[in-house]
Amino acid sequence: MPRLTLPARRLWLLFPLTLTACGHAKDADAPPPPAAPAVASITYQVINVLPHDAQSFTEGLEIHDSILYESEGNFGKSSLSTYRLSDGKLLQRKKLPDANFGEGLTVLGDKLYQLTYKEHDVFVYHYPDLAPLKPMTWPHDGWGMTNDGKRLIADDGSSNLYFIDPATFKETGRVEVTDEHGPVDQLNELEYVDGRVYANRWHTNDIYCIDPATGKVTGRIDLGDLFAQAGQTPELQDPRDDVLNGIAYNAAKKTFVVTGKHWPNAYELRLAQ
Repeated sequence: MPRLTLPARRLWLLFPLTLTACGHAKDADAPPPPAAPAVASITYQVINVLPHDAQSFTEGLEIHDSILYESEGNFGKSSLSTYRLSDGKLLQRKKLPDANFGEGLTVLGDKLYQLTYKEHDVFVYHYPDLAPLKPMTWPHDGWGMTNDGKRLIADDGSSNLYFIDPATFKETGRVEVTDEHGPVDQLNELEYVDGRVYANRWHTNDIYCIDPATGKVTGRIDLGDLFAQAGQTPELQDPRDDVLNGIAYNAAKKTFVVTGKHWPNAYELRLAQ
């Protein structure tokens, strides 16, 4: 764009504006607002190492009645599978159409909901027999999903959590997730436990503990030494893609089970109170 100049007869218009701007100069010297307090670190202990299907590109994970429900991604390979938690035995697998990329899942009431990545399809199944029901649609990308007992909660890789009416799959509200540094994007797999949403953040070793009422991050779990704590050095197929993803809460034991894409194991954790 060419440089613009003002005619001389208009320069006088700038003079009062300059004085006004100078009148606020003292505001520039005001101290900055106090920084947000650092998010508390939550420590954990590995209490068990469980088998996990290393062929599974894990996108969603939940535990109900000692059964692990897993949504597996990748075009042409996506599925909904159930495993016996104790030994990893495959109990049931429902393959998705090749054009769908499976994402987060959650069980609410007598239904299981499964997101897809960019196809906007939501697969719905009767729980617990997984008989297919009428699918629904979602206008955003599908990443992670959980529920608070009444509403579905989903994310789309941004810093937003979306609240959804399970009867219509329509958005009823949203909140932006923030920590002491600002918005937290790339939110992925989700799990709701005791009034908090636990979220993986893509391509990090962190799980964020989020207050869904405000979006504020109230705690952070650094799983960077997870393998070391478990006494393992697993060889991942592709370290760039085979990242930490998958959080399931075992209400019977009050423990968490975490895993990752193509990981040969899942890890049962007990968080510090």
